[in-house]
Amino acid sequence: MNTKTFLSKFPTFSKKWAIYQKGIAPLPLGWTVMSDYCLDNPLKQDCITFTISPIFGQTQQVAQFLSKKLPRDIKQVRHFSDEELSFLSHKVFFSLVFIIKDKTHLVNMDFLKEDIQKLQSNTFISEVSRQRLKKFEQSLKSKNLPKKVLQNLSLVSFIFGKIVEFLTIKHYTEEIHWFPDRDSIMTVGNGIIRELSNIQCTNSIAGRRKYPKIRIGIENPNTHEFVFDSFTRYPDIITGVFSSIDFESRRVDKVKHLQVLEEVIINNPRIVLFSMAPDNISCVNLRRASDSERKTRSSLFDR
Repeated sequence: MNTKTFLSKFPTFSKKWAIYQKGIAPLPLGWTVMSDYCLDNPLKQDCITFTISPIFGQTQQVAQFLSKKLPRDIKQVRHFSDEELSFLSHKVFFSLVFIIKDKTHLVNMDFLKEDIQKLQSNTFISEVSRQRLKKFEQSLKSKNLPKKVLQNLSLVSFIFGKIVEFLTIKHYTEEIHWFPDRDSIMTVGNGIIRELSNIQCTNSIAGRRKYPKIRIGIENPNTHEFVFDSFTRYPDIITGVFSSIDFESRRVDKVKHLQVLEEVIINNPRIVLFSMAPDNISCVNLRRASDSERKTRSSLFDR
């Protein structure tokens, strides 16, 4: 069997994952994937974070536990407590952070349209999903097309598909629980990302292993209640920090961001940073800047 995957071709990722899996051995049969995004904010870096951990137990009990450990989104934080920083450094979490460069040229909308057309002819999808895809395909012809949202939708479903591919091909995986942030990416097309993620995962695995059961935690479409906030707080904090970094000046803009950089991110073997540009995708190695390089306290790291 061909065991090559999109993610395993990056040596930095593979080395860090090897360290991670040793730290949590024996490996689980199921994984939790949590995600958060900062996209299209002109004052921030475009950034997508996916955080992986074993499935710990029943969703409701785990949500309550996470809420106690990380009770606040990063926007609500002025200063992180020692307990919060310690939990963010816990060995069970492994994060992939993607800094997006020139998103407009990175995402080809024609590919998204092709995926939607192909998925409609897939014999494994339900008739309900087929009709949803057909309706969504019609909406793509509208002049009021939310292009940025669709670009984000395409990016997030692509990355999630590659994570599922890696977990399935490299490890025996029966089930994956995905808890994405609640935003327009998840609601556009009445939640069409479920079908798009399905085709990304199916195409990536390509019959090499049994396809895992995937459950996605989204808001209730009728009541708009979202009970999975606590699952997205870990990637929310990591995204908040990386999106605030000025990679040219090597500075961050708030003390709370500096806190997490110093105490959680720098030299953490369980956080991998990717740079995604139209002509290249690469891993970026961060190192702590020397004392002579730190002209201000905010100048923390070098590449």
